Amino acid sequence: MAALNFNGYIVKKMNYTKNDNFKSNSEIALKPKLKFNNQIKNDKIVVEISASIGSLKDNRIPFKASCSLEGTFEYISSEDESNIGPDSLIRNNAVAILYPYLRATISNLTSQSNEFPAYILPTVNVAKLLKNND
Repeated sequence: MAALNFNGYIVKKMNYTKNDNFKSNSEIALKPKLKFNNQIKNDKIVVEISASIGSLKDNRIPFKASCSLEGTFEYISSEDESNIGPDSLIRNNAVAILYPYLRATISNLTSQSNEFPAYILPTVNVAKLLKNND
């Protein structure tokens, strides 16, 4: 058994808006913005991860999309033989577990426009990204 159990996730929010100012002959330049939050209550850990991409003001970008997921985890201290602790497990594991679900949800959401190709969030080194966010 592991010290951190993943109990699942839910989509808290999804949004897609077409940019009517988009010029189709423009080079598309999407830069995703990622955010992470967590709450620890006893052995229950709730991690929220969100992504926002695009713009409605920039005529080089065809849409604006965002998604927020909430994952629940359980910390089992008796299984934490190395005494890593819940904070490190969140940083090193919980966000990394949720990120592929966020990528898939954004990809599915953007593909549903039936006008532009699906946008796939880039793969990231979650530990490095979290360290840079501090």
